[in-house]
Order: sequence, then structure tokens, then C-alpha cells
Amino acid sequence: MEYQPGVCNIGPAQRRRRLLLGVVSLLAAAALVAAILAVGWPRWTLVLTTFPLYGAAMGYFQHRERFCVGFAGMGVFDAGDGTERVDDPEALAADRRRAVRLNVKSLAVGGLLAVAIYGVAVVAP
Repeated sequence: MEYQPGVCNIGPAQRRRRLLLGVVSLLAAAALVAAILAVGWPRWTLVLTTFPLYGAAMGYFQHRERFCVGFAGMGVFDAGDGTERVDDPEALAADRRRAVRLNVKSLAVGGLLAVAIYGVAVVAP
């Protein structure tokens, strides 16, 4: 695998780590929903699932798109041969634009899922 600015900045090992982040975050969201319902907190607190659902979406999207938002912010990439710096300013700018898009997409998915969970909880007895 090869580094491609704004397209791909992580290899298979890093992709697996991002997928694990997504799975753990999804489990955390499920645990949070269960805890809120079990304890009897107000239904609006289900909106707090936005945060772990954002993490789940971020992990999934980073895995699928072979792109790490954090690496883009730090100006590095790891295509499988270890972490290396991105020295080209244009490549760095492309990576950071991609990182912003992935962040916005992940936040939108996390927020929409949280609203859906809240909606189901309000309608369900």
C-alpha cells in the first residue's frame, strides 16, 4: 500500500486499529443506552449517545476509507512501514481537508443515530 495525499494515509494494521475503535465505541453506546434505561434517567439523556456513536462512525469510516483523521492532524502517515512525516504542504493540506470531511460525516452520523435512539425511546412504552 502507498500513501496518497487526501486519499489514503494508513495501512492494514492501522485500519484494524480504527475498526476496533469503532466496535468498542459502538459497544459503549449500547452500554450507555442500557444504563440510562436501567437507572431511569430522563429520556433526553439518550442524546449523550452521540459521543460514543461518533466514535463508532469515526472508527468505521477511517477503516473503510483507509484514512486516519488524527494522523492528518499531526502531519504523518503510516502505510505499513512505520510512521513518516508529510513534508509537502499541498499533501498536508489535502489530508487536513479530508480529515475535516470525515469528522463532519462522523459527527452527523453519530448525531442522527442518537436522535433516532431518543425517538424510539420516546415512542416505545
